[in-house]
Amino acid sequence: MKVVFHIVVFGDIGNQWSMARPLLSLILAAEAVRPSSFSDFKAEVVASQPSDVMDRMDLEFGKLMEDITRTLDVVNRDRFQNRITLFKVTVKEFAKVP
Repeated sequence: MKVVFHIVVFGDIGNQWSMARPLLSLILAAEAVRPSSFSDFKAEVVASQPSDVMDRMDLEFGKLMEDITRTLDVVNRDRFQNRITLFKVTVKEFAKVP
């Protein structure tokens, strides 16, 4: 999950969709094994940022998962796909690559 997330958000890939599409599945699988895995990852990424952008990064992570259910139905996956694209564009404006 961590590797794919970093590639999708901070990497320079030609076809983001092919990598971002399975990301929700990886997040849900990681949470099934350890429920706090995505929260811990989020905290790790936020903590790796300069103090002046930590709050903004935390806010963007909140927007990313807002209204995303813990299912893989088509509507939910499409919603997540759109959010991850918006997250990437927004975060690239201010974030430092962890």
